[in-house]
Amino acid sequence: MSDDLLGLIMVAVALIVVIIIFIMIAVKLRKHGGSLTTITFGTTYEFLNKDKREAVEEILDMNINKQKEVQPTDKPKD
Repeated sequence: MSDDLLGLIMVAVALIVVIIIFIMIAVKLRKHGGSLTTITFGTTYEFLNKDKREAVEEILDMNINKQKEVQPTDKPKD
């Protein structure tokens, strides 16, 4: 019984460590300009079929275009 409990605890600890690492990476990317949508799509991209991948790429392109519109340009307005 104690071997089963020890194994269960080890699996739980490993799972918690993986989750913490994922959160730390997500926070670090978020601080440096990444978005949660991009991070989520990037981590799950390999599990998607062709249609869903195209949809993800379209959403990311839309987000990139929105960010470009918001960024100020150095050109003076006439």
